[in-house]
Formats: sequence, C-alpha cells, structure tokens
Amino acid sequence: MRKLLLAILCCVATSVFAQGQGGFGGGQFDPAQMVKRQADRIKQICELTDEQYEKVKTLYQKQSDEMRKSMEEGQQGQRMDREAMQKRREAQEAELKKILTEEQWKKYEEAQKQMRERRGQRGQGGPRGGFQGGPQGASQQ
Repeated sequence: MRKLLLAILCCVATSVFAQGQGGFGGGQFDPAQMVKRQADRIKQICELTDEQYEKVKTLYQKQSDEMRKSMEEGQQGQRMDREAMQKRREAQEAELKKILTEEQWKKYEEAQKQMRERRGQRGQGGPRGGFQGGPQGASQQ
C-alpha cells in the first residue's frame, strides 16, 4: 500500500513540476517566441527568402508590440471586439501581401483555408490539429 501511495505521489509531483517548467503547453507566455514561431511557420509554408523572413518577423513583432501597448493603455482585462480584431487582421494581411510574391500569397491563402476547415471540424468533434498562434500560424509537424 505504501509503495502504491508513493508511486502515485511521484507521478503527481512529476506532472506538477513538468507543467511548472512549461511542459504540457503550460508555462509563461513569451511574445518574442510567439513572433518567431509565427514567422517560422510562414517561412515553411511560403518558402520565404531570408530577407522576406526578416520582414515578416518584423511585421509580427510590430503587431505584438501594438497589442501589448493597447492592453497596457486601459484595455487590460477586456477582450477586443470581433470587428477590431478583423480590422487588425486585415491590416496585417495587407502588409504581408506586400512582402510575399503572388505564388507565396496563394500558398498562404490555401493554408488559411485549410486552417479554417480544421477549426470547423474541431467544433464538430473532428480531429484536433491546425494552426496555433492565430491566422499567421501553420500546423505543427
């Protein structure tokens, strides 16, 4: 009985420790890491040049900084309304379109379409998966 109790206690302690260290998706939110992940996903999807990658990364960093600033200026604890989020997304996509070639933009749009389809499937009990990190992301592989 003691061994069983000790084994259970070890499992719980290990789980709590792993979550505290960022395991299981937990841990601290790091905006810089999020920006890098988003830019990395676009680089993979659209086969960006190094120059394009840096421009995309700068674009996402600018967006991240703006979001943080707006939250600090009184919107803290409040969610942005759908219309405001849509406007930000449209502005970001307009900037992204300037960076990408026509072929790369088509790849980006196709990835967006697939992401929306996967989201719909999850809402209907379909398989999990898809992009993480918003519309800029790509699926994890």
